[in-house]
Order: sequence, then structure tokens, then C-alpha cells
Amino acid sequence: MPGIAGIFTPRPTGSEVATVQSMVSVMLHEPFYTHGFYHNEAAGVFLGHVSIQGSFSDCMPIWNETRTMAMFVTGECYPDRWIADDLKARGHEFNSEDASYLVHLYEDSPGRFFESLNGWINGVIVDLRTPRAILFNDRVGIRRIYYHESSLGLYFASEAKSLLKVLPALREVEARSVAEFFAYDCVLENRTWFRGVSLLPPGSAWEFDKRRLKKTVYFTPRSLENQEPLEKQAFLEELSDTFTRILPRYFRGHVGLSLTGGLDTRMILAGRDPAPGQLPCYTFAGSYRDTLDVRLAARVAARAGQTHDVLRLEDARFLREYPDHLRRSVYYTDGLEGVDLIDVIPMNRMAREVAPFRMTGKYGSQVLKHLSGFRARVPALEMFNPDFRSHLDSALHTAAQLQRKHPLSAMLTQEIPWWWNGFVASESTQVSVRSPFLDNDLVGLLYRAPFCCVDFGSDFQVKYIRNRNPRLMAIPTNRGLGGSTNPVVSYPTRWLFQFLNTADKLYIREELPFHLTHWFARCDSLLAPLHADRLIMGFSDHRRYRVWFRDQLAGFLQGMLLSPRALTRPYWDAAYIQKIVRDHTEGRGNHLRQIRKVLQVEMIHRVLLEDAW
Repeated sequence: MPGIAGIFTPRPTGSEVATVQSMVSVMLHEPFYTHGFYHNEAAGVFLGHVSIQGSFSDCMPIWNETRTMAMFVTGECYPDRWIADDLKARGHEFNSEDASYLVHLYEDSPGRFFESLNGWINGVIVDLRTPRAILFNDRVGIRRIYYHESSLGLYFASEAKSLLKVLPALREVEARSVAEFFAYDCVLENRTWFRGVSLLPPGSAWEFDKRRLKKTVYFTPRSLENQEPLEKQAFLEELSDTFTRILPRYFRGHVGLSLTGGLDTRMILAGRDPAPGQLPCYTFAGSYRDTLDVRLAARVAARAGQTHDVLRLEDARFLREYPDHLRRSVYYTDGLEGVDLIDVIPMNRMAREVAPFRMTGKYGSQVLKHLSGFRARVPALEMFNPDFRSHLDSALHTAAQLQRKHPLSAMLTQEIPWWWNGFVASESTQVSVRSPFLDNDLVGLLYRAPFCCVDFGSDFQVKYIRNRNPRLMAIPTNRGLGGSTNPVVSYPTRWLFQFLNTADKLYIREELPFHLTHWFARCDSLLAPLHADRLIMGFSDHRRYRVWFRDQLAGFLQGMLLSPRALTRPYWDAAYIQKIVRDHTEGRGNHLRQIRKVLQVEMIHRVLLEDAW
């Protein structure tokens, strides 16, 4: 993934330049990446940077006019136009379409710079007048900075493997992290998979002056939590006005809209109201059948006067190439992206051909509707080595303690950077990903929601879209909202769409009660030759990993997880792993949850620790 890498050290040894070059080398995944280096031995600062060609940050390093200050950033920032105009009025020269204004913003207002950052961005400021360097990230910590601190200094990078490359002692998976992943599908408390490697906390600005490293936090949600709530109608009106006002910030450059059948992206389309043909739209799909997202998004785009492409992954070819896609996904994302979501990289490679900037509805449902994916999903305890089970107890206790805070703050500073981060890590390797739903102004206002509006999201979104472009809500969403106002039509439509969504969850995922899921899998295995699933399946999700692991990927799964290499890991009971893999691949049960997690851990060991070097 494009990013930064570097070392702050009080005592340079002469090897730092070569070390940073090695750190950057493992981040150069695609031919359309650009990169470069900077070092200042007197200041103890050694840096490397990687960008997508033509992206917001493809202008490194950024210097002020007197070349006394430099900045290296990764990601994007979304200011209002007046900020750039004001800087130019004060005599600064820069390209308004990229990140080059940021160094001047810091130069003129260092005390306000970090609070004004609005976007998924992190970077390093080098002030040669002091000299000092500041490592910073955004309020939510969307784009990760991994770091390791020792007597030699601070090593940091946008990808964990950059640290593993140059610090071999860190190539060890932390048992506690594995337990947290098995319990919650993510590692908690700004820790990572790897012993001694941590995440820069959200809203950080760490200052290094060669004598010491001063760790400061420039933003915490506490200041927003203490705001007075608004009256309901005033809140909803201001929310509508704010969303409309901030949208232009996110449409600079050649942007494509990743359109679904839901409300989040439809809300963006209605609020933006682009001229005909101005905003290319596309939807991801597989080859099993067109999902509701594909069918509805095409109609929505047509109503808005925009083009629409279906970016389709050919399932048979994808499954033949699954081992390669899996290794690439684990390597690119440092093991963040799930083994059942590895199509994200090839999908976004196709999206790049439409537009290099991808607008999504990401996090809309999370902040407006409090949709949470952060919950315990602990597999059967008998699959684990008895010595490992205490780590699972600790993981559950840790998560229970973390959730004792403001729900929106927990979503922004814990769930989004820890649990939802895998998608961003994958997508950002191919395109610049944007979403307005974490905008500073919007989030600040959401903290003023009245207590009666804790879960106002869907109703607000439907009304917003109808007010801005009623034609878009004449088409039902993938959950059956909107569409015909005639209850004879609308009620059956909503029921049908909800049934189709539920059917996919039961058939493809892990939604059935545990004691029923195996009976269902056995019946499905017996009926598979009849292809009865094609009557109602595949309308919600193009991914079919429960079936794929049973059929097309069975040989790969058995070869990987039944090998001595996998069975001797210190986490699980070998006999149990053998049983669930064979039961699943032979159609005697549904063990998708256990299998995908075991496979994830096994691939992290192989790709990032054992085979990469």
C-alpha cells in the first residue's frame, strides 16, 4: 500500500539510509507506484515514501519556499477551497490539486495545523530550523502507521512488513493477538499481529528532536462528546445542510462512484447531483448471478443520467488463481484482509481503469445507523490447545473493557481502525479511496444528535434523497426501502428483498444457530447436483466461500491446513482441525468460521514470517 517509512534515531550508525531503502522496497507492489527518499543525518531523520502515480500525495517531498521545512504525507486531505485561496493570497506557491499546500498551512499556523486536518492522512513534518520531526496521523487512524521503539530509535512504516524486513527479531506472531482475532476478527488496543509492533494511536503527533521523542495526542473525541445535543428537527436540518456542503471537498480529480443498491452511495449521488455523464458509476459482481446491488445500481445510475459499468470477476478463473490472490492479499495488507475477501484487490484494479479516485459510501451505515460488526465470534473451544484457551478469556475481557465508552467514539477510534480497516488496506493498493461520512464537520455534528435520534439513519437518508432527487428513491434499495408508494407493491417488495438477503446469509455465511448449521450443510451437499440453490441464492453477495471451500477450493484447503506445518502451530488441537476440514470439504458440516480463521493465521505465518525473506 502507498505510504511512508522511516527512522528517527538519536545516534545514527551509517546504516539507516540502506535500512529505509529496504523498508520501502517491500511496499512497491504495483508498477504505477512512485517512490523516493530523504535523509538528514544531523537531525537523525531518515525517510522513504511511496505514492500512487497521480494521487494527492504524488508530490513528495513538499518544501516551503525557503526550503527550511519539508513534509511527507500519504493518503488524502479534504479542505474547503478557501483554505488554498487564502494561502495563495499570502504569497505561497503550490499546486491546489495535490498535497503541496499542507507544508504552507503548517508553516503559517503550526498550532492549528493538526486540528484542521480533514481526511485519511498521515505523514512526517521535518522542520530544519529547530531541527525536529513530527510523525502524525488522522483523527481516526484509518491509514495505519506501524512502529517499533527501541534504544536505537523509532522505526515506523505504513506496512508492518517494512519493519519485519529490517528487524528480524519482530518476526513472531503474538499469541494474544491470535486469540483476539479468533474472538473478534481483529487485534485490539492498537496492537498488531507481531510482537513488538504497535499502531500509532489515532490523532497522534509525535515530536522528535534527536534528544527525545515526545508523544502527544492532538485530538480525542472527548471534546465532541461534551457538546449540547440539538433539538431533533434542528439537528436533522443541519445534518442535511452539512452533508450537502461538504460533498464538493471529495470530488476533485477524476472520480468514479462505487455504486450499490443501498442508501449510502445513493445519498452521495443525490447530494452531489452531477451533470449527465459527469460521474462514472460502477458496481462489483461475480459470475454466479447479478446481485440486487448490480440490478438496482444500474437503474439508479440511469435515473441520475450517469454511465454504469459492472466490474465482474469471473469466478472460475478467480478460484483457479485463488492461492496466488490469497498470498498477494495477505502480503499487501499485512494479513488484515480476510481470506474470504481477497477479491477486493483485483476488483479495485478494475475500478482503477474507470477512475483513479474511488468514491464509496464506506462508514455511512456505521456513523449514521450504528451498524457494528464488532462482536464476539468465538469458534468452538475444543478446537484450541488447552494452553491457548487462557488467551481467549483475556481477549473477551479486554473487549468488554474497551466498549465502556461513548458509542460513536468507540466506533471511530476502535471499531473502524481495528475491525473495518482490512478493506481500506486492500482498496488503497489500487485506487485512492474516498468517503464523506468521516468528514470532521459531519462527525462533529453527529455528536450533537438528540437522545431520541440515536438510530435515525435510514429515515434521514431516505428523506434526504427524496428531497434532493425524488427519482432516485422511486427505485427500491437492496433492503426494500423506497420504490412504489403503493403498499400493495411496496410491502411484498420489501419482504422479498429481505428474504433474499437473509437466504444468502443463511446459505453462504455463518448466520444459522450452530446446532443447525451442520444439518443445513449436509442437506445442501446432497442436493447440490440439482442446483436448486440457483432459485433464490446469490442476490445479496457474489462471494460463496462456504461452497467454494467445500468444492472448488477443497484440495487447496486440505493441502494447506492438513499439512504438518499447519497442524503443529501452538494454537489449536490438530485432531480437531483435521476433522473440521474434512467434514467441511466432504459436505458433512459447515465450519466456515473456524476454517477461514485458521487459514488466515496460517497464511500470516507463511507469507509474512516464514516465506517472505
